[in-house]
Amino acid sequence: MVPVYEIVDFTGNRYLLAKAVMIRARQINFMGDEDLEKFNGKIASLALKQVLYSEIKYYIPEGETKSREEKSGKIT
Repeated sequence: MVPVYEIVDFTGNRYLLAKAVMIRARQINFMGDEDLEKFNGKIASLALKQVLYSEIKYYIPEGETKSREEKSGKIT
């Protein structure tokens, strides 16, 4: 498990962290992961650990970082 203070002390972009964790959790759900048993089947916890501790490499494509409002021009 990931200690709460590790999440609270995260200094990067929290939106990108959440998005990366969500994408990784979907991957684990469909493909599985060898560490899933260690996490008692808790997919989100495993995904968070892997992303937060940089155990996996990820990137968010350029256009994916904007919210729906920014894409539609509602936020300036």
